[in-house]
Amino acid sequence: MRKAFTLIELIFVIVLIGVLASVAIPKFTHLATNAKSAGVKSLVTSIDSSIENIHGKWIVNDSYAWIGADGADHSSDFNNTTGYPAKLDDGSGSTSLFSYVLKVPVPSCQGKTRGCWEEYDDNRYEYYYTGGKILKLDYNQSNGTLECVDGVGVTKEECEKIIH
Repeated sequence: MRKAFTLIELIFVIVLIGVLASVAIPKFTHLATNAKSAGVKSLVTSIDSSIENIHGKWIVNDSYAWIGADGADHSSDFNNTTGYPAKLDDGSGSTSLFSYVLKVPVPSCQGKTRGCWEEYDDNRYEYYYTGGKILKLDYNQSNGTLECVDGVGVTKEECEKIIH
């Protein structure tokens, strides 16, 4: 009656675990990057939906008063020609980004260097993606879209792939 594994059986199990690990590890290497991309896409989609919701209300309502997600009247920050918000938040230096259109505003980086948003000019935003890569997006109030511009370490085309 045997009470232990033989050396050959142990080596076989170790080799098998090594082969499985060598197949599995590459599948997980891009997990963090994919999660960041999904987070950016989700936020941009939420902002786009909110802007389109505001625009839709403007189309059907002659005397439209825009009450932002923060509960304040932002009719003065509204483009009455196009029906899109002229601004998405309080402007450059704001600590709560997209506060006019999102129920839960996005906090600015406040010292963080990755995975966060910053407004560097009115209606111009940066997303600190990964080390050395910064996506830059401009809000276009004439058509209500966030548009990629050349960022740091990221081209306009790469930015478009990440956010859409």
